[in-house]
Order: sequence, then C-alpha cells, then structure tokens
Amino acid sequence: MHEESFDSGHDGVQKIITEAKNICIIPSHTNEPESLPAALALFYTLKDLGKNVNLINESFPEKLQFLIPSLDFLSQPKNFVISIPRSVADISQIYYEKSEDHLKIHLTIQNSRLKKENISFYVDQPKPDLVITLGVQDFQQELTGRLDSFGFILNAPILNIDNTAENTRFGKINIIKECSLAELLLEIASASTASKETANCLLAGMVAYYENFKSAKTQPDTLKTAARLMEQGANYHHITENLYKTTPQQMEFLTEIFKNVKNEQGSYVAQLQSQQFFDFGEVEASLAMEKINGLGLQNNLLVLWKSHASPAMIKGFFSSKNVAALHKINGKMKQGWVFLEFPGSNIEIVKDKLLTLIQ
Repeated sequence: MHEESFDSGHDGVQKIITEAKNICIIPSHTNEPESLPAALALFYTLKDLGKNVNLINESFPEKLQFLIPSLDFLSQPKNFVISIPRSVADISQIYYEKSEDHLKIHLTIQNSRLKKENISFYVDQPKPDLVITLGVQDFQQELTGRLDSFGFILNAPILNIDNTAENTRFGKINIIKECSLAELLLEIASASTASKETANCLLAGMVAYYENFKSAKTQPDTLKTAARLMEQGANYHHITENLYKTTPQQMEFLTEIFKNVKNEQGSYVAQLQSQQFFDFGEVEASLAMEKINGLGLQNNLLVLWKSHASPAMIKGFFSSKNVAALHKINGKMKQGWVFLEFPGSNIEIVKDKLLTLIQ
C-alpha cells in the first residue's frame, strides 16, 4: 500500500494519515483475535510509508506471534529523561563514559544541595499526531485504568475504525461497517497490492472474523478478497495452523472445563478461576467448542472465566441445541454457541444473570 493510495472517498482519511508523522495504533483488548492482526497490518503499512508507529498492546498472544519477526520489532525508541531542579544544583558540565557493561553520566556541579531524592527519572513519549483505533467500541472505557501509561495520547485526533453497531463514534473520523477489520482497511486503502507481511496479517484477521470462512457471514466477495491476499503472499495454511493449533495451555483449558463443570438449573456450568486463562478469548473458545462438539453434548453448557482486560471483564461461551436460548443472550453468535463478554469481575453475578435469561 502506498501513502497516496489511501482512499479519499473516506472524508479526511488520506489527509490525516498523510500529514501525521507519529502515529499510535490501539487494537481492542476485547475484540480478539481480529483486531490485533489488523493492527499489525496497519503497522507494517505505515512503517513502509516512513511513519513513526507505536502499536500499543499490553500482551501478544502466542498464537499470533508468527505474524511478527520478534516482539522487539514492535518496540519504539524512547527518550529516557533524568531531571534535576536547577534550584538545588547548578550544573556547569555534563559528560559520559560508555563501556560494554555500563554507562556513567558525570555532572560537574557548583553550589549544590543535590540529594538523590531531588533526581527524577521518566520515559518521555512523543505525543502522537494521530491515534488509530481498531475494533475499539468505547475509547474512554478502553483506556480506563491505563492513563498513567498512555496519557501521552490524550487530545490527539483519532481515526476510529470498527465493525460493531455499538461503537460510540468517538473519533475525529469514524469508519464503522459490519465486515472484518481487514476488509475495512483494504477498503480505505485503494492500493492493489500489499506486502507479504501485510497480506498475511490481513488474511489472519479475516480467518479469525469469519471463523475460517465457516461463518454464515462469509460471502463470495469474502473469498475473492482472501484469494487476492494469498496471491500477494499470505500463507493460508500457515495462518490456520497457528490460529487453530492445540497448545498444552488449551488442553489444560479443556481439562479445567470438565473438572469444574456442575449441573445448575438444568445446564452444565463451569467457572474457571485460574489466572492462566486470563488472556484467553474468542479463538480459544472456538477451539474448545470444536472439541466439545465432537463429544455430542446435548445439554446447555456455560463456561466463564476472568479476563486480564482493563476494565475488568468476564469472558466465556454458551452452547445449546436450543436456538431460542442462544438468541436470549447478548453476545457474538456462532454456529450453535455464543461468545460472551461482560464488564465486571464477579463470575457468580454474570452466571446467575445468564442462567435466569435462558430459563
């Protein structure tokens, strides 16, 4: 994708991206695993355009690490600042010594009352010219509890890209459409070709969104777009191999589900308290459901666990042979099950509400 190719049909997008030098990308912490591959695709594209890009993400799922050469690749140089008030020290000269093991900074001080408590250290993040959010429904809620780390992005203009009707349209420019985030990015970028890395990330996002193209949302144009990305170097086999492989942690996930399952009000319910599942989301739920479906389970099954997201969130899934019961629950509808996300940290409250709904 080339800078001039950002589609001017989306009012202001081309201009705001062209003019920005420092850009922050924020994928959703709840819309996984789709938003992170889309964020990576945008990261690669903007880096190729010579932009200074900072992808803000607290953790990187093991299943998606194949999309980047290394985690260090995503890190940006930072300015480490040592601050000393002039009122306590008159510094006339500064020099440093650098060896293989240490860096020593020497200060020549006159009229000094300097004490170690007068010296402060901090990382100075450059203020972005533009923030691009992907899959974020509510920007304020997304940053709740994290402003100490990301306060430097406040007041920057926001390009808000999302595919949910619940989006609060918090951006200076809002692009909201019900399709995969990957397709939205391709739509606002009119370039006919993408780099191999970008194509791989875009296809990974589409595979996640369309459940490996088994979802009822899959259309002929969806498959044509996927085919074009493969022509540009995306490796479909490698993507599905990584997204849908069963890791030891996922086997432990299934084990914990069956270990904790109880019959409550006619439904099987499993509440998982272990912190090792805090990063689990929609992909892990899909993989678990594939295995569970193979068992021929006839009863309702509700599985809930706590997420590491900020603010606190309960995630889970509900499967049922009763279509009416599935439609009573507000979540991401799948084939015979629903992926769940609820704000809060009390699993018991969420469980009781859901069991009441499906009665």
